[in-house]
Amino acid sequence: MLRAFGLVLVIVMGAAILSFANDKPLPRFSYSDGGSPYTVLFDASRSSDPDGSISSYQWTFGDGYSGSGEIVSHTYSGAGSFQVTLVVFDDAHTAAIATETVVIAPDGALQGAPEAGSPARADVPVGIKVGQAAPDFTLRDSTGKEISLSDFLGKVVILEFWRSTCPHCRDSMPHLQELLERYKDDGLVVVLVALDWNMATAQGYLDANGYTDFINLWDDPAKGEKRISNIYDVWTVPHTLLIDRQGVIRYAGYPTRNLDVDLDPLF
Repeated sequence: MLRAFGLVLVIVMGAAILSFANDKPLPRFSYSDGGSPYTVLFDASRSSDPDGSISSYQWTFGDGYSGSGEIVSHTYSGAGSFQVTLVVFDDAHTAAIATETVVIAPDGALQGAPEAGSPARADVPVGIKVGQAAPDFTLRDSTGKEISLSDFLGKVVILEFWRSTCPHCRDSMPHLQELLERYKDDGLVVVLVALDWNMATAQGYLDANGYTDFINLWDDPAKGEKRISNIYDVWTVPHTLLIDRQGVIRYAGYPTRNLDVDLDPLF
């Protein structure tokens, strides 16, 4: 009896571990004029799941009606402001929710619809692990312009912490350049965070070697514990993160050739 109980306990604990290991899906939808008065077209095709696939899309339209499907059309009975909710389920039966407020004028026209491809940050916890939303930050480039990580929502970002005196950092540059050339037309950007003692040294190395398409930012050592490298827990360089279009980390670690494997599915 004790042996059987132990086996059941192991199975239950194993199932719990698998459940906790599953990443939540990332719901996202846009809406547009449905082609006739009071009709709205809802599109959830840009929703995604970090470690699987989405199995179900369930809608409530804010007027007492509901529907299902990746792309749905709904006709309202009159003007008003309606809170629309999308619930997506992944193949591990984990759910996540997104909401938007839809406003319809008395003449049946849709008001204030967001652009279909407008970027939105995923509603997941902020952190530095895979599946979490990368912490936002603002740094200056070599011209003094302030640039934030959130400026690149809607694009795929390779974020690399580096130092111009680091041999391994220099070795990774050709591969970063190769990836940028391959995917830049699809929305890839390479953002470097230089840990050099001054920006001129870091930028000088990039310019001298023809790496002019990278966005190079400087993490000023004078900031001490408030440096971005500390927020990202960077102890050695190079350190690379792959961030998807919704700001979610898909890879974190050393910039090996295996980065291609994680990058390909994002396009």
